[in-house]
Amino acid sequence: MKWLVVLVVCATIFSSGRLIQIQGLDPQAYAAQAASLVKRSQPLPAVRGTITDRNGQVLAESSPAVDITADPTATGPHATTIAGILATHLGGSPADYLEPLTRPNTRYVMIKRQVPAHTYDLIRADLATAGDDKQYAGGIWTSTNSIRTYPGGSVASNVVGVLKQDDDGVYRSGAYGFEYARDTQLAGKDGREVYQASPAGTRIPLGTNEITPAENGTSYQLTLDSELQWTTEQSLKKVVDSSKAHFGYAIVMNVKTGEILAMANYPSFDASDLKKAKADDMGNRAISDSLEPGSVEKVLTFAAMADGGWITPDTEVHVPASLKSADLTITDSEDHGDLRLTATGVLAQSSNIGTVQLARQMPKADLISHLQNFGLGRKTGVELPGEASGWAPKTTLPDYSRDQVAFGQGLSVTGLQLASAVAGILNDGVYNTPTIVASATDANGKTVAVDRPQPRRVISEQASQMVTQMMEAVTGNGGTGAQMTLPGYRSVGKTATAQRYDQTSGKYVGYTAGYIGAAPAEDPQILTYVVVDNPVNGHYGSTVAGPAYKEIMQYALPRYGVLPSTTKAPVAKLDW
Repeated sequence: MKWLVVLVVCATIFSSGRLIQIQGLDPQAYAAQAASLVKRSQPLPAVRGTITDRNGQVLAESSPAVDITADPTATGPHATTIAGILATHLGGSPADYLEPLTRPNTRYVMIKRQVPAHTYDLIRADLATAGDDKQYAGGIWTSTNSIRTYPGGSVASNVVGVLKQDDDGVYRSGAYGFEYARDTQLAGKDGREVYQASPAGTRIPLGTNEITPAENGTSYQLTLDSELQWTTEQSLKKVVDSSKAHFGYAIVMNVKTGEILAMANYPSFDASDLKKAKADDMGNRAISDSLEPGSVEKVLTFAAMADGGWITPDTEVHVPASLKSADLTITDSEDHGDLRLTATGVLAQSSNIGTVQLARQMPKADLISHLQNFGLGRKTGVELPGEASGWAPKTTLPDYSRDQVAFGQGLSVTGLQLASAVAGILNDGVYNTPTIVASATDANGKTVAVDRPQPRRVISEQASQMVTQMMEAVTGNGGTGAQMTLPGYRSVGKTATAQRYDQTSGKYVGYTAGYIGAAPAEDPQILTYVVVDNPVNGHYGSTVAGPAYKEIMQYALPRYGVLPSTTKAPVAKLDW
């Protein structure tokens, strides 16, 4: 009894001292330590903004999904049955799931991230009805983690882009295209929930519960038209495959606004099946690849000369069979004797010699100044990543370089730069910065301001009318684009059969075939530019790229309510 009394007294003294230490000497530190032992925290993921086309067709959206986790102390006794159910719905074999479901010394294992909600519903239903035991689902837990889906698959995939896997295996941040360019805005801002729970993980009913709500991402409506985009992609695929080319791209623009209605690349990839995607096919060559533009550049040269008063459509030019330029000899694509062409005839027949002779009349600084004003040598500012600047020569370039630049060699441009420049020339001389964004809204449906550069004049309205008239002659009798006439519409165009500069060898190897055009000629509304790189079956722009241009335009014009022409094209004077 004495020892028992001593033991009780000692325990009482020790407990009292401990209570004095905890509650009297340093209560705040111990309270904080106690709170930390029951404190739990979990993120509240923001919902990524939706991307749609101009008509509201969904191009990318976040669908409900969950991360599936397990508590091996609860799932271990039923691991074989649970593993079989998981394998049925998540793929793989039951053996893949047995190890995590029975892992010792832990109460948390990740089974799979971003499982579609409807898939988990099937798993939960099977777990609930497995055999006679109704407790199989007790050790399976979930947390919200939405998944990104691309309903269109390959439609506009190079423009819209995809997400990439983070270090934890979750597809969360943008990797390509618009998903990357506007990643921060689309992603929004995650929230967080802080609560109190027992060591076993059960929430304490009256414990602290603090929630910082997530801020969902901004949604964007693009200027793309999904149906026109699909048509453009199919037309492009046909000409690339039939010509056995390396690749191709096509751009369809609204001449009046600079809106991009379609931007196709081929080869491409399926955004909903990234396992089959090749890295080389996931970029956007229409803005990232620079090329020597070839004869489409002549449109810009003629616009500069018309704006400076150096030519009119009827300016007379004597075109010899060849022309010396330093130690080089300039020729045309087809041999000919001496010709007497008008400026219209030079453009219509795409004469390199005639273009150089006309360009030599104007100061080099004037030509280069115009090219820079058309946007060459700098990014257009379109809302997409990976845009190249191209290269425009300086005003101090030597005479032989000026000769090359005049007909499309000795400088580099992107497809979008060139399409935007020609659109500005045809738009009464007013350039619109190309855009892919139609509008944006926040998570509450409120409009988000979208910056728009102001249009700028690049040539006079009179010069625009002259160039438009000369480009219409390209599609008339005697023009290189005579096969590109559009039934019911007067149209303007320009062929391009450019020697292809190979950066690896430093030499010209093969060709780049292109065709650019717009309609109706009397008031251009829609422009299409098709580029095919290194075709094997043929190399002329009219025969390789032209068929895709024609097919695209025949679909786009009536789709956008562009009325057929009611007047006949004027008779062009090509020679004298």
